Amino acid sequence: MGKKKFCQELKVTRPLDAAETRLYGWVEEAVLTQPSVVESDSLPEFCRNFSLMEDSGTEGDYVLEAAGPPDHVPFRAGEGDPHFLWVYQELFTRLRMRLPFSDFQRDVMNRCRVAVSQLHLNGWGFIVSFEKVCLHYGFRPTIRLFFYIYDVHFPPGGYGYISFRAGQGRKLFDSYEDSIQEFKWHYFKVLAVPGKRAFWLDHENKPFPWVYWNPEVKDFTVYNLEPLEMAAFKFLVSLPGGLPKRNRFTCQWILDGSDAEVGKFLDDLLDVKMKRTKLDNLMAMMADPSRMGPRAVLPTGGPSAIATAAAAATATSASAAAGSTHVESSSQVPPAPTASETHRTKK
Repeated sequence: MGKKKFCQELKVTRPLDAAETRLYGWVEEAVLTQPSVVESDSLPEFCRNFSLMEDSGTEGDYVLEAAGPPDHVPFRAGEGDPHFLWVYQELFTRLRMRLPFSDFQRDVMNRCRVAVSQLHLNGWGFIVSFEKVCLHYGFRPTIRLFFYIYDVHFPPGGYGYISFRAGQGRKLFDSYEDSIQEFKWHYFKVLAVPGKRAFWLDHENKPFPWVYWNPEVKDFTVYNLEPLEMAAFKFLVSLPGGLPKRNRFTCQWILDGSDAEVGKFLDDLLDVKMKRTKLDNLMAMMADPSRMGPRAVLPTGGPSAIATAAAAATATSASAAAGSTHVESSSQVPPAPTASETHRTKK
């Protein structure tokens, strides 16, 4: 889509005017001078060839719009204009992005305050692969577990693309691709059709921090895990061990393979060095509330999840002030019944 004109339009740039400099001058010049080569007449065909939505019944809720001549990927919606989401073509064609995002995907970006289009494609690959593997084995991915494995990596000397890097000794996947560069020229807008509520807006119709480029991206480092979280972590990092070719356990393999192929591959991993026993023990611990003590479980779906999390955080603070030993509920790694049932059916 648009690649036949890539070389021809590579040199097209537009300097910022004074107002844009005030708003976006903090962004790397290389990003600000990257026009999109995606053309409006190619978008209908793109929609026909690739699935954009998680649920086919919501296909009519969103429309795609090519970037206009004044637009660049860090730019926000103008005052009074509807808010939109910048996305890269290859997020859909290669990285398994689907709309709307899952709660876990939103929570990761919300915690870092990083825009979808500000995150390098390999970073999105880590998010989706981690989520997919956790759900396949029957437990819910959490941002504490994710950020125990991954650190936020800031580009040197400027504000460019943000990435995730696994800490030493915590590597789970190899990256999707060592160097993905061409994606930066293939971006477009996603807008909600009039009358439909965009999933990137909060209850006050304001965009979440992961909608537009942000100069104040936050690091979120988790130094310690609770026993149940640590058991989940040790199980996950043990998966690639014993493989004849470790490089099969990559984001590219997890995301490019069919669901059946990847499911069989992940199931086969359980028979290497007694990992099936490790998973059975982990699921038994998750099913036993006495292991971690009673605590509230936050919902995994619906627009109220963030509000509920905020209410839980307020309750936690109140408990702490009263001398309670309450542990934050967001750190829990509870079972995901649907995924677990699916896994048991496969077995």
